[in-house]
Amino acid sequence: MNRCVRLVSHPVGTISKTDLKLSNEEIPKAADGQVIVKNLYASIDPTHRIWMNGKKAQYMDPVPLGDIMRAATVGVVVESKNEAFPVGKKVFGFGGICDYYVGIPGVTLVEMCACESDPEIEDTFELTYGGLIIGLTAWHGINKIIEPKQGDVVVISGAAGAVGSLAGQLAKNRGAKVIGIAGGAEKCKYLIETLGFDHAIDYKTENIEEKLKEYAPEGVEGYFDNVGGDSSEAVLMNARNGMAMALCGSISEYDDNWSGIKNFNMILMRRIKVQGFICLDHGNELAEARAEMVQLKKEGKLVVQDDMREGIENYVDVVNLLFCGGNRGKLMLKINDA
Repeated sequence: MNRCVRLVSHPVGTISKTDLKLSNEEIPKAADGQVIVKNLYASIDPTHRIWMNGKKAQYMDPVPLGDIMRAATVGVVVESKNEAFPVGKKVFGFGGICDYYVGIPGVTLVEMCACESDPEIEDTFELTYGGLIIGLTAWHGINKIIEPKQGDVVVISGAAGAVGSLAGQLAKNRGAKVIGIAGGAEKCKYLIETLGFDHAIDYKTENIEEKLKEYAPEGVEGYFDNVGGDSSEAVLMNARNGMAMALCGSISEYDDNWSGIKNFNMILMRRIKVQGFICLDHGNELAEARAEMVQLKKEGKLVVQDDMREGIENYVDVVNLLFCGGNRGKLMLKINDA
């Protein structure tokens, strides 16, 4: 049997369990050139919320009502009609929130997992620091957009999350002074004591703008934005002339509460470079990003924290953790044992 989570209505505000339906269906069959993949792990990302909203104003088409919920997954080939992907091999693709999917190379099936060629690489590597969505996003934003120099002040919003935690560490490895914005004293402590950030601001209890003035009295040179909203407004008010802003997410507005930035004029006043970017546009950089991430991790200069939850039936509760600050590090859902 193939358990599938299908989108049945567009969420209004918080994702409800009635917005998705768990159904038991037949396991699909492979046609020539295809494989059947059994999903092991799914990447749970903020983009799931905007994929659900039905609006075309996003970087990928929304998930149509009735379709299996989209997600990047790691799985194992259980049936193959493609010599390049034999039975038993672990693969990365966009399999969705289900037990089994039809792997079509170049469409739903992306590549063989790196763990197949390097036993030191984790099964979840493609969903975390070595993957297109998380690792490449952090790497490109820091190395290609912000490009911090020794002593530059770099601020990371959503700093305790999957992308933010990596971005902050990459900036530190380039010699920057890093300030993380996160929710709660425990996460802020984690940023400083475990990840090596210089300062952390708790947006739940502290005034971000005032704390930035304290921690960066001369202003901010780089901003890696995962959140938007109040955090971004505070950084804009503390920007130095020519600040570089890498915009990869605006999770504060993914529930359709699109309030926008109220001090947009600071981009002009401080001559700020703002670059929105999507990891899918920079796949040609993935090998370089992976090589650096793996080396830093081997040298003990990169801490990677996974937050693995279990049970396909718990998908809604798990994805909602992203929007209430209930996760730390890379959130994933275990669907099946290998």
